[in-house]
Amino acid sequence: MIDGTPKRILLVEDEALIALSEQKMLEKHGFSVTTAASGEKAVSAVLEDSGIDLILMDINLGKGMDGTEAAARILEKTDMPLIFLSSHTERDVVEKTRGITSYGYIVKNSGETVILASIDMAFKLFEAKLRIQAQRMDIEAAYEEMQVANEELMQSQQELLDRERALQQE
Repeated sequence: MIDGTPKRILLVEDEALIALSEQKMLEKHGFSVTTAASGEKAVSAVLEDSGIDLILMDINLGKGMDGTEAAARILEKTDMPLIFLSSHTERDVVEKTRGITSYGYIVKNSGETVILASIDMAFKLFEAKLRIQAQRMDIEAAYEEMQVANEELMQSQQELLDRERALQQE
């Protein structure tokens, strides 16, 4: 929670009972939860609601867009932490998610403690990323200011040299 406002999580899960159970658990721990039962609905939810702070994304979402495709589409449009929550433990499935996001991969039925710790870590990683981006922008701005100052200094130096030559010629 920031300033008493609960963090908003989009839970993308096609199995209604699992979604309800996870939603109740997250709400019990102070999160505000919105659910989406398909990849398409998840993409729409994020594009229509800029207040989402984190996404918990199932990979296998039945017919239509799977969780990895939905995640890739969402992250093309917005920058936010996204954690995959899946029963898949096969290497190729896990590897497929690594190219999309690096905020986490939780195996379903890992338990409440693992989910909450993963969410906390994802928020910390995202906040660190935002701080690094802000620092990078500050450094780039300082570099540009130094470039301008350097150009002005070089121009002043040239003017002094020109005056010195003019004085020597007199």
